[in-house]
Amino acid sequence: MVKPISLYNAEIAKAHAYLIQAGRGEDLKRIHADAVMREARANVERAQEQRRLKRSAVLLAQKAIHAVRLAYAAQEKVADEFDCERWLGLRDFVISELERIVEGRRP
Repeated sequence: MVKPISLYNAEIAKAHAYLIQAGRGEDLKRIHADAVMREARANVERAQEQRRLKRSAVLLAQKAIHAVRLAYAAQEKVADEFDCERWLGLRDFVISELERIVEGRRP
C-alpha cells in the first residue's frame, strides 16, 4: 500500500529556500503571484455569476407573481364559493413565497 504524501509548511519552506539558493526565487514569486491572480479572477467571476443568477431569479419571480394573479383571477370567475376560498388561500401562499424571492429573503 502506498502512503499518501503529506507536505507541511516547514518542508515547503525548506524547498523554497533551496529554490531561492538555486537562483529560482523570482520564478517562485511569479508563479505564486500568477496562482493568486487566477484564484482572485475565479472568485470575481463566481461572484458575478451569482449576482446575475439572483437578478434573473428576481425577474422571473416578478413575472410569475403577475401570471399567478392572472390565473387566480380567471379561476375566481368560474369557481364556486368553496373552491374560491381554497384557491385564495393557495394564491396568498404562492405569492408570498415569490415575493420572498423578490425581496431576497429566500435562497
